[in-house]
Amino acid sequence: MSNAVTTTVQITFGLGDKSRAHLSAEVDKRPNGLNKGNTSFVGGEPVYVLVYKSNSVNITATEVSAGTIHFAERQLVDVEDVITFANKREARLPRPASAPLSVTWFGQSLGGLTVGEDGVSVIASTEGVAVARVRYKAYANAYRISTPTALNGEKNYSLLFFVAGVAK
Repeated sequence: MSNAVTTTVQITFGLGDKSRAHLSAEVDKRPNGLNKGNTSFVGGEPVYVLVYKSNSVNITATEVSAGTIHFAERQLVDVEDVITFANKREARLPRPASAPLSVTWFGQSLGGLTVGEDGVSVIASTEGVAVARVRYKAYANAYRISTPTALNGEKNYSLLFFVAGVAK
């Protein structure tokens, strides 16, 4: 084992455990979602974006590089993710959970899982190296982007959706 090499990367943002904040956005790609499963669009079609945030975040700005943004109905999303524990008790979800997790361990089990106050940190009963599939519900703010039919005469173009927030 003298040639064994391992690595892991954890990037933490915030000012400590109680001030962890989460803000992320994605195109709604759910088959029964607001875009009806579409992930590519033609100019002039509306595009729905889901914004996930922890309770400690207030959204301060939304902007799009072309088109207009309209607030849509808040969504309760069914989420399934795979999380990993790299010889630790803690893992992170990509979206804040608003309900308890349902867990399936792939191999070693680290016991029960508890979601932290921030909604994204997950604490296992024991420390170890493990992989788990988790299912949970997450709230998302939905935005409808009205898109132009063309930009500078181009029918093939890209847009950028920007969202900013501040942690309380």
